[in-house]
Amino acid sequence: MGLNEPGEPVWNVPLAGGTVQMPSTPGGVRAQLEAHPLSVFEHKLARTPGQQLVSVILEAALPDAARARDPDGAARLMNGDFTGVTDETGEEIHLPDIEGTEPVWVIPFTGQGTVEIPATIAGVRALLDDARRTEFDAEIASTPAHQLHFTIYQWGIPSELAAETDAVITQLREDTPPAADGHSDEAVA
Repeated sequence: MGLNEPGEPVWNVPLAGGTVQMPSTPGGVRAQLEAHPLSVFEHKLARTPGQQLVSVILEAALPDAARARDPDGAARLMNGDFTGVTDETGEEIHLPDIEGTEPVWVIPFTGQGTVEIPATIAGVRALLDDARRTEFDAEIASTPAHQLHFTIYQWGIPSELAAETDAVITQLREDTPPAADGHSDEAVA
């Protein structure tokens, strides 16, 4: 199974006594699907909560031949056991430990109580203007599935809350107390 471009994010999956390389990004999967499976994939991709997108990508990327040769291994993967799976650099994949099936995430924000943000690609897309949606779609297409929930979270946070959080972080950095030895971490001229 060849991938379109060298260096594209992949999963190296131990199956049937060997290693199967498959795309780990929505863009990589799209490049390999025919029209009908592609429309099914796009529908699932847009509506599945971020914490479950690994299964959508895996289901579409896992070659039928590998499923047939190692049905137990394929079932193990589809059940979330990624033991031995690595990325294109050889780094072991760790799946997010996020539970839930809701299309929104309820998250605490300092001074705001809790805030609901979309947990799906379609939910985030609905919040964005055309230019930002194009940026978002490009980032989603190239993000490995095991990291998609972070991208959805980042883009789903309302800009006013993100700006407020950024301002608090900036203030905290500016008000960094001196080191324990009584000296500032700043270089002495």
